[in-house]
Amino acid sequence: MPHPFRVTVFTALLAGMALGAQHAGHPTPASVAKPGAALPLVALNPTIVAVPPGIQETAAYLSLKNTSHKAVKLVAVRADVAGHSMFMKTVTGQNMMGMQPVPGFVVPAGGTLSMKNDGNHIMLMKLKRPLKVGEVLPIVLQASDGRIVTVRATVRKP
Repeated sequence: MPHPFRVTVFTALLAGMALGAQHAGHPTPASVAKPGAALPLVALNPTIVAVPPGIQETAAYLSLKNTSHKAVKLVAVRADVAGHSMFMKTVTGQNMMGMQPVPGFVVPAGGTLSMKNDGNHIMLMKLKRPLKVGEVLPIVLQASDGRIVTVRATVRKP
């Protein structure tokens, strides 16, 4: 029978190797939060816009309330239902409106970041399947310190 300490160390080494392989080629955050630390964000009304079958892009809107005394910088977003996800902002100029990718958003300390159809939002692109009105899908937001929060967004008609 294997020694319990050896089994624990071996299991920890395997887990570390798997994590290292999973993140190979990706930058490591400059400062990493304590393991298991949760982002101090509360999602309000997270919504994914329902689109007809065959449409490969949609948007997600929500408000994020920061319950801490430190600003949270969001730097990445992903959703299993999409091949690619990104932060976007709506811009206007010369009587035209369009969208522009942004590297992230800051949720101010004790404040709220609103993502809505005429401003900041999340784009879900290369949808892997049609979305069903009423289904709830996870969207993962990552902060600059490596912490994540998973938001459960409901697919709704526009």
